[in-house]
Amino acid sequence: MWDIDGNEYVDVLNGFGSNMFGHSPQFVVDALTKQLEQGYEVGPQHPLAGELTQLICELTGSDRAALCNTGSEAVLGALRMARTVTGKNLVVAFNNSYHGINDEVIVRGTKKLKSMPASAGIMPGAVENMLILDYGTDEALQIIKQHLHELAAVLVEPVQSRMADFQPKEFITQLRAMTQEADVALIFDEVITGFRYAQGGAQEFYGVKADIATYGKVCGGGMPIGAMAGTKKYMDALDGGMWQYGDASVPEAGVTYFAGTFVRHPFALAAGVASLQHLKTQGPQLQQQLNAKTKGMVEQLNAFCYALDLPIAFTNFASLFKMKYKHEYPFSEFLFHLWRMNGVHVLDGFPCFLTTSHTEADVQFIVDAFKKSVNELIALDLIPHKKTTNGQAKTEPVAVTKKVDVSKPPVPNARLGKDPQGNPAWFVADPARPGKFMMVQQ
Repeated sequence: MWDIDGNEYVDVLNGFGSNMFGHSPQFVVDALTKQLEQGYEVGPQHPLAGELTQLICELTGSDRAALCNTGSEAVLGALRMARTVTGKNLVVAFNNSYHGINDEVIVRGTKKLKSMPASAGIMPGAVENMLILDYGTDEALQIIKQHLHELAAVLVEPVQSRMADFQPKEFITQLRAMTQEADVALIFDEVITGFRYAQGGAQEFYGVKADIATYGKVCGGGMPIGAMAGTKKYMDALDGGMWQYGDASVPEAGVTYFAGTFVRHPFALAAGVASLQHLKTQGPQLQQQLNAKTKGMVEQLNAFCYALDLPIAFTNFASLFKMKYKHEYPFSEFLFHLWRMNGVHVLDGFPCFLTTSHTEADVQFIVDAFKKSVNELIALDLIPHKKTTNGQAKTEPVAVTKKVDVSKPPVPNARLGKDPQGNPAWFVADPARPGKFMMVQQ
């Protein structure tokens, strides 16, 4: 990426996880170009809708799938389906999970099992049918068991983006058995995990099947999309169920309301088909290789943090990684600022992602930029760290930048630019490389 001043960055934010193949991958660009030439009419059912939903069902092992514009809409639809089929209202969700921007899921709970809005502008009544518990605990399982008779669904972010290292398999296994026995819908919010860990997402990781799963991000190839997929029992609530021409069959399931002007937009469909076809063609090794690359990078970062006894560490799940604080310390936000200044596009506190377009050189750049940022903070004593016996930090040397006079070229025809560290520098034409420039050493 380049900012408006021409500074170059390696992107690790990557559209909050939507750019698993990098920015503008050619196979998605080709699909969008083809669709643009064919038209982008909105309103009629589009031929690509069937192709995309079939791909979703094939890769995830779902009975049926339906499309929308965002992950938030997918969660909204999933909750409506669950309540329609079960005839109940109460939904369990968990602390530290993220389920989008709908009023009902912007909620926090208390130990007294009271729910309250987690943002201004949300009415208390909007969250009165939400029960918020701690994720992955025996206490949560006991409370769910006590309320099973009144639950419509349990909504789970199976690997929370804010706690990527917490993967409670036994909890999920027990939760699946419990909800299945009580005929309560288990909803997996796979907007981030879907297609990322593997083609089957977090359900494949845990070895369970949810009744409904919600998707977005990866399956849109950078275009706005959401999807719901699951068992026929619940998905039929969107349209009444299967029927066919030529006989007496009719849609028999009770339905809820779900619609949107731009649901199944031709561009989103084209990008979605291209993305999932790419995943299908490349096979499981695409995720396996990307997951391994991310794990290797995180191990490098953690080795550096451990050697200096820094109050931070990195965690990851598949190609998602996140920096976590072991404890609070003053001016901790400076690390993100420096990491950006040193050429890595990152946002304070948000999960990061590697993509299939990141090369080994990109990964090394990310690691080196992090080390440089930490060393600059250590030199200013702005981050807690391990000291040697003589009181000096065990660090790599921090480069000292010589101040450059930007008011006057040091040689004729020199152009003002920036060195690799982003500092002002003068450049002249390189006679050995026509059209290229070399930095003037002062």
